[in-house]
Amino acid sequence: MRQTATMLLSMAAVFALLAACGTNGDKGPKAVPSTSEATPLLKPSVDASATDSLTTDAPTATPPEDDLTHIAPEFPEDTAPQFRQVQSQRDLVFTDVRVGEHETFDRIVLEFSGTGPLGWSVNYVDEAVLEGSGDVVPVGGDTVLVIFAHYNLWPASDYYSGPKQFKPQSGGDIKDVFIGGTFEGYTQVFAGIDGDPVPFRVFALTNPSRLVVDVEKPSMS
Repeated sequence: MRQTATMLLSMAAVFALLAACGTNGDKGPKAVPSTSEATPLLKPSVDASATDSLTTDAPTATPPEDDLTHIAPEFPEDTAPQFRQVQSQRDLVFTDVRVGEHETFDRIVLEFSGTGPLGWSVNYVDEAVLEGSGDVVPVGGDTVLVIFAHYNLWPASDYYSGPKQFKPQSGGDIKDVFIGGTFEGYTQVFAGIDGDPVPFRVFALTNPSRLVVDVEKPSMS
C-alpha cells in the first residue's frame, strides 16, 4: 500500500524544518536537461553492481560492493521514511546516478563532488511532485520512491549532465529514474519500482561522497 496524504504533509513539514537550518546561498533549481526518444539510456561511469570505495587513514584497494555489508545497515521490517540531518557548508555537488541489481536488493547510488557530510530524506509517495514548481511528473513502475540528498550546491560547473529520465538497463525491480534536480540545497531523485512498497535502507559512502539506497527484493520481505 502507498503512503497516505497525511504522510506527504508530514514529509513537507520535515523538509521545511530542515531547509530552515541551512544557508541561503543557493540560486534556484537546477534546470536538468530534458530528454526525447533519441536520448540514450544513462550509462553510469561505474556500474552500481561493480565497486565502491571507502575513505580510510591509509590507501586501500577498492573493495567490491558486495563486501560493504559491514557498513550497510540491516533492512528495516517496515517501509517507514528514513532521515538523516547533518550540519554542512553545502559544498557537495550532484554529479552522477547509477542503478544496479544485486541478488537480494536493487541499488541506487547518487554521487557528489565535494567533501561535506551527506544528509537525506527517503520515503514512498503517491505521486512524483517536483520541489519548487509543484509539478507532477510521470514516473514508471507501480511504486514511487523519492530520494532527497541534503545541503547541495547549484550552480556548479561539474553538475550532473546526464538524461533527466531513464530506464536502468540492469536495475532489477527499479524500472524508471527521474532526476528532479537541485532546489534550495536539496537534490531530488525519483525511482519507479515494480510492485508494492518494500523495505529499503539508506547509508552514505565517501571518497567520493555517495548516497546509497538499497531496495529489498519482494521475495526477501
